[in-house]
Amino acid sequence: MISFAIPAFNEPHFTDHMANKQCRVINITEVTQDAFFAYNRLFEENGLSQKECRQNGQHYFAAYAGENVGVFLNFFASLGELNIVIEENCRYFSYQDTCASKRVPAQITQVHLEDYGMSYVILLSDGRLIVIDGGWKFEPDIDNLLRCLQEAACGEKPVIAAWILTHPHADHFHCCVGFLNRYADQVVIEKFFLHFPEADDFEHYPALQNDDFRVKDTAAKIKIPELFNEIEKLGVPVYMPHTGQVYSIGDAVCEILATIDDTIHLSKDVNMTSLVFRMELADQVILWTADAGCSYARLPEKYGTYLRADILQVPHHGFQSGGGDAEIRAYDLIQPRVCFMPVPESEAYGAFCTYRKSTRYLMTSLGIDELITGPIQRTITLPYTPPAYAKQDLQNKLRNGLDDGGARTWVFTDLHTACEEDFVFTILNMAVVTANVCMELFFENSNQNVNGIQAKIPAKTFRRLCIVDANDVNPDAVYFNWMTLATRGVPENVPFAVRFISDTPVVISHKTHTPAYRSNLNR
Repeated sequence: MISFAIPAFNEPHFTDHMANKQCRVINITEVTQDAFFAYNRLFEENGLSQKECRQNGQHYFAAYAGENVGVFLNFFASLGELNIVIEENCRYFSYQDTCASKRVPAQITQVHLEDYGMSYVILLSDGRLIVIDGGWKFEPDIDNLLRCLQEAACGEKPVIAAWILTHPHADHFHCCVGFLNRYADQVVIEKFFLHFPEADDFEHYPALQNDDFRVKDTAAKIKIPELFNEIEKLGVPVYMPHTGQVYSIGDAVCEILATIDDTIHLSKDVNMTSLVFRMELADQVILWTADAGCSYARLPEKYGTYLRADILQVPHHGFQSGGGDAEIRAYDLIQPRVCFMPVPESEAYGAFCTYRKSTRYLMTSLGIDELITGPIQRTITLPYTPPAYAKQDLQNKLRNGLDDGGARTWVFTDLHTACEEDFVFTILNMAVVTANVCMELFFENSNQNVNGIQAKIPAKTFRRLCIVDANDVNPDAVYFNWMTLATRGVPENVPFAVRFISDTPVVISHKTHTPAYRSNLNR
């Protein structure tokens, strides 16, 4: 136990939170490295034993052990920020893992899931396995995970050296609950890694009490206790990872870069509690981010070029967490050649991910060689080199995905202002982002032309609207517009044409007229 007050030196800028019943987090800002060294002396003077102390660029780390307590200090000079984590009943200093002789090549399998989620199986060179998350508690996913483990174990009883759970969202940890309930006797599990908030911590994380809107009985307040009950039945150790710690699991060296400790004072989003860790395996670096936004975890500011990795698991399924520009800064530092993105291919290229600024940057501007999506299960052997066709395949899938969503430009001609129905169109948006559609009316007399009409079509919906009705559209969406519908109106009994321009692909139709033109995204 810690018997003295923290903060200890009258620092005015700090937060003090309980991440869970075992773990207290004190975040002190606007300090220098002198504060880091002062706290090191303070812990030593109070009888704690320093176990680790190291510096990596502007990141300073120290670990102390006391009676039934572990203390972990992280100072980030670039931010002027010191994090002090105090964990009761800490297991870190007794951690052991012995790597047996190397007998198989290391592999990573992105496991097939019925829906999006995250499930990875890593085959270590000694034949043991690491599981990361697992996905939903769907029976096919539970069964498929067991099958994947058995195939990797080549007929032997699978030995899971570590089951790593990144954060308490249904599509990440529920499968583990169901798997342990059904198949715990068919595998050997040596240890778990997880650092979850308490199931009743609604002040910090109100989402813990909510069911997923698509599936009942998925609230973390129910599932977290269920998980711990299943783990307790096994009687295996649970390690609570903290930033700066390093764990060797077989021949995989895992360094913790971010946990709930780093974001509990910044965000009420449970995704932001995600474990982020750097894995060295088979002479390659894999960066696992789960659903953590690089910007929320402030990874670029904390680690700079140390984020460099050969393989990146794209944060939050490519849906983007945090600001797009901030995520792009992180990707520029990571510079991956290969990306795992645990999401169905249709979502990756056609409906969602490609419309997120940072994910589009990965696909088009960063120059990655390969993007591995679902639902097809995929195994790569490390060290991994993408096939020569992979980059072109990525670009083809992106173009085809965009084209499958519709077109950005549509033109209808042979319309007439005397026919009210000629102003009525249906717009279908198949993307999981709002489509902003602008409209221009063209007449034989160009002085009658109208522009600046806009409609917002919500994600995954269609709208039937009248393009000159202020109840359906914004008739004057441009700040400075001398061709507004309000000032020009619509001339009577004349032919006209209309052009639609959307920021995302849409499908536009008319009851009686076919489009004269639509843009081709494959050009």
